[in-house]
Amino acid sequence: MIAIVALNLAGGGSPQQSSPPTGAPGPLSLSAPPHVQQQAGACAKVLAKLPVRVDRLAQRVVHTTPETPFVVAWGDPPVVLRCGVDRPASLHAGSSAQYFSATGPNGPYFDVSSDGQSQVFTSVDRAAYISIAIPAQYRAGPLTPLARAIAAALPPVCTTEPAAPLAQHCTRRQ
Repeated sequence: MIAIVALNLAGGGSPQQSSPPTGAPGPLSLSAPPHVQQQAGACAKVLAKLPVRVDRLAQRVVHTTPETPFVVAWGDPPVVLRCGVDRPASLHAGSSAQYFSATGPNGPYFDVSSDGQSQVFTSVDRAAYISIAIPAQYRAGPLTPLARAIAAALPPVCTTEPAAPLAQHCTRRQ
């Protein structure tokens, strides 16, 4: 039997049994990010700061395999935040990739890619790698409130500033 679990993020992130409201999109079934166990502490801090609504989009019920609370979605089509994802391929020593911040110099900074249907923003400077997939029709509107939540939850652990000492660069991060 599969129970529908919705996170009450405004109340500290404790699970509550619920079902989707009438007329609301049904639950999503998604795979769990590969590194949720290693990054669970940082992901829990992010989860506690996430808004219930993002850019007028209501939160969705998400089922993951294996089960984890660190995949959250809003709207239909869904904006999906996944905490504990793989390090972006562009994040390596000698990379010429440029990273983007939606909230200014305090970040978080993101690697930007596409999965064909959405722009995917993956954090590069926080303790956990966090991706946010935003379908094209939303543009980047949902990114700012989610980036602010990540910044409020986790301080930077490295820098994307080219003038900083190499040892502090995110491309050198282990």
